[in-house]
Amino acid sequence: MFDAFAVVLRESAELILILGSLVASLRSTKAEHLLPWVAGGATTGCAAGVALCLWLASSSVDSRWTAGLTFVLAFSVLLMVSTMLVAQSTIRSRTQTLVANWLEKPAAPLIVLAFCALAGLRETLEAGLFLRSLWIRADSSDVLVGATLGLVGVPCLAIASLKLSTRIGILAAFRLSALLLSLLAIQMMLGSLAEFARASAGSDGTDSHLLQIVLPNGRWYTWFCAALMFIPASFIVRGWWKESARLS
Repeated sequence: MFDAFAVVLRESAELILILGSLVASLRSTKAEHLLPWVAGGATTGCAAGVALCLWLASSSVDSRWTAGLTFVLAFSVLLMVSTMLVAQSTIRSRTQTLVANWLEKPAAPLIVLAFCALAGLRETLEAGLFLRSLWIRADSSDVLVGATLGLVGVPCLAIASLKLSTRIGILAAFRLSALLLSLLAIQMMLGSLAEFARASAGSDGTDSHLLQIVLPNGRWYTWFCAALMFIPASFIVRGWWKESARLS
């Protein structure tokens, strides 16, 4: 339940930060006429992400294809958390660059629409596949309750970001969730490998030696996750250490 809650809230926090930075940049450049395109793009992207997740969860999709996509997405999330932990200044500079490069061009509304749609699609797809991975290996009712609580917390998070961002920074939410997201990504990768192996095993139903050792329900699964967690943890701690050194 907590994993599902944290995933939904974390992905929502990142989307709020991205869209909030874009809205702030548009307002600072007196381009409020583009704000409806922000809302339209985000809504379109989130709707497409939900539809894609529902399609991937349907029985008509080859589970090996779904497992492969889940592995790639989980690996990309782990790579982002380990080496490119999202910083508020980075998001702000990228959105400001986008506004500066396209604001005066006729295609500015379409660029803003596409940018917001892509952001909404990515965050929704990440959250959906994380929840699917949890659904497979955990109690579905707990996952559903956790996701619902996460959605309830999204409006509270949006309001809090307006009140607190100037004092403590919304980046704290990413720092607190970085290690948890890394662990979930590792579990998601191993779970997708197990799903792919079972789908490719054929009709004999015999588990591979890998499934019996390091994949979910294997006897070394917990220790294998702990060993893999050393990699993102070392990158995250090193990044925090460097940032602290610069501030001091």
